[in-house]
Amino acid sequence: MARDSHIVLQVKNIKKKFQDITAVDNLSFELKSGEIFGLLGPNGAGKSTTLAILTGLVKADEGEVKVFSYDLRKTFIKAVKNLGVLVEIPSFYGYLSGFENLKLLSRVKMVKKGEIYSTLEKLEMASWAKTKVKNYSSGMKKRLGIACALLGNPKILILDEPTSGLDPKGRQIILDLIKSLSNNESKSVIISSNLLQDIEAICDRALLIDKGKAIFCEHVDALLKPIENSYTLQIEPFNKACSALKSFKGLRKIVKLSSNSVKVVLSNSSSAELNQYLVRKGYKVYEIKMSKRTLQELFFELKD
Repeated sequence: MARDSHIVLQVKNIKKKFQDITAVDNLSFELKSGEIFGLLGPNGAGKSTTLAILTGLVKADEGEVKVFSYDLRKTFIKAVKNLGVLVEIPSFYGYLSGFENLKLLSRVKMVKKGEIYSTLEKLEMASWAKTKVKNYSSGMKKRLGIACALLGNPKILILDEPTSGLDPKGRQIILDLIKSLSNNESKSVIISSNLLQDIEAICDRALLIDKGKAIFCEHVDALLKPIENSYTLQIEPFNKACSALKSFKGLRKIVKLSSNSVKVVLSNSSSAELNQYLVRKGYKVYEIKMSKRTLQELFFELKD
């Protein structure tokens, strides 16, 4: 969907130290309306501390956080009414059903019973509403955690490691859900993760932090721009074609990506010359396109 430039959350020069350890070091960024914003970094980078500051769970030593122009420190109640939060490992009463857990929270948020049902339906959990949470899978508990965050219809969601510990199918369900909330309901979302592929898959912009400091903050599409002289090929018969590629004079590097896909880096040759070479050798080239840098590659480039 089209994004507007309206700023819904501002973070300015926040700092936080725990004894001699600086967890967050002069961090600044903004969140726009309807945007999915990725906060990424290795374990211990300061992601969870940053989110704890944004939600008021931890008080910053310096700096300010504004939610829809409300200063989090000066007008806390008005600011947090706009926030829905999922912690990395949400806690529930296992002996209660999913609905009963949400009902307890709804009393705090002053949410009507009908909204609980509609929220569960939105997350495709209506059939599990009466099931005790102790019988939920990890993925179901994550979805229930997002349901908790959605109660009260907040404009901003802050999700700490929403896909950690999930299998590929569970991860995809959560990522699709986050995209849907942004596209269909104009929710602004901050997602914290150390899984670069999650950020790459759904985020508009990404902020990489390490040791509490910002390394970069850019649009994901711009970061993953094509790499000069790097191409991805789909070829058959795959193994024989890969062996033939090693004899191509313009080849600098080759990396197998899947059972029929390979990435090559060329030196003084073009993709057209590479294609002609393979066709002359009798191999089928189904696709040849410029490769994009992954966030993982970018991370190591920026860290070096």
